Amino acid sequence: MKDVRELLARFHASSFRLDAGTGTDGGVGTLTNIDIAGALGMVPAGLGRDLLELLYGPDPSRADIVRVFRGITRLALEERNRRSRSFIDARTLWGITDCIAKFERDQDEKTRRNLGVLKARAAVAREQLFPDRLEERMPQIAAITIGYMKGERLSNRERAAAMGMSESAYRQAWAAVVDWVLSRILEAEADAARDLRRKAFVE
Repeated sequence: MKDVRELLARFHASSFRLDAGTGTDGGVGTLTNIDIAGALGMVPAGLGRDLLELLYGPDPSRADIVRVFRGITRLALEERNRRSRSFIDARTLWGITDCIAKFERDQDEKTRRNLGVLKARAAVAREQLFPDRLEERMPQIAAITIGYMKGERLSNRERAAAMGMSESAYRQAWAAVVDWVLSRILEAEADAARDLRRKAFVE
């Protein structure tokens, strides 16, 4: 089977049969829907499996959509918090080192070089911060990224319009956030698909 995700199509209401799949086609046809459901149930719970079910399973309920939205939001906000802590730590370390050097009147070349490195690290960490009010943007970010996984290839201009801002504002502050979220959910869904294949075909 080229793509294990195709197995989930059997659960659509129009085609669901408990005995579907009997036959011989290299192992795929011998799987019943009960086999597939059992394999899916053994895929670790989380965003990857939720995305797999949302994108390839039967028509999702509102609860399914909300569960994926919560997972994507949690992913983004935890990364926002991690980056914020990294910036605070870097800025604090630079500030403490700078204060000590001034207090001790340390003008040594090694000290100045070290302060330069610490200041640069703080600047880099600052540049990597997510924009403010991320929570307010998450419904739009989730819609754009899930849409991409469904085959919607929006340009930056179209993404900016979907988020209610200019293209320049999107590129400057939000494009990197959307790209980060998209890369992580693609990775999570791909991991879940690989796990489903292992469970379904006992590889």
